[in-house]
Amino acid sequence: MDSFELKSENEFDEKPILFEADSSDKKDLFTIFTENKTFLYSIIFYVAGLLCGSFIYKNCQNDVLDGILSAANQEFLQMFLNNLCLYMLVFAVSVLLGVCLVGFPVINLIPFVIGFASGMKVTFYYINHGVKGIGYSLLMVVPFVCLFLTVIIYSVSMSYEMSKNIYDITIKKSDMSEEFSYKTYLKKYLAYAGLIIVVSLINTAICTALNGLISI
Repeated sequence: MDSFELKSENEFDEKPILFEADSSDKKDLFTIFTENKTFLYSIIFYVAGLLCGSFIYKNCQNDVLDGILSAANQEFLQMFLNNLCLYMLVFAVSVLLGVCLVGFPVINLIPFVIGFASGMKVTFYYINHGVKGIGYSLLMVVPFVCLFLTVIIYSVSMSYEMSKNIYDITIKKSDMSEEFSYKTYLKKYLAYAGLIIVVSLINTAICTALNGLISI
């Protein structure tokens, strides 16, 4: 009888432990979502930019837009410098917003602008060249936009965090001296800049190689 009572008490004590484990799992999932919300917001703004760019081109199509969006045959060095300058300009804007006191509220406009430009370009090829234009976009536009966007999303996430820390230290007078280090941010920015150079080089090399095989 005593052993039966002891066993029942042990079983009863185990139930709260299981409940605490479940509660901990839910907290972990919430923490993961909170830590990655900047990435999710960047993707949402990029998709919104795609839709807006597609809509704007469809309703405002003209010769000027077509001239800007049409593919031009360029030499390797010229194409590489054009891609590098464009990518570095977007990256520089993300860095400047990172060191800005109020940069974090508007930094997600960067993925939106990238999505807007991509949406206009893909829609241009589709409207003017049909199925062939879609195939051209999938080979010559989409892969490199994805590579560049991946680097920019990481840069935007870090810039958001940096700008938010500067805001908290300056406005809210928070003590974050142990967590905030300019050297850490600088090393990461340099790494992202190196990746952008690599992406520009890959983009230029493949586009130059395929231009002789794919025409539109």
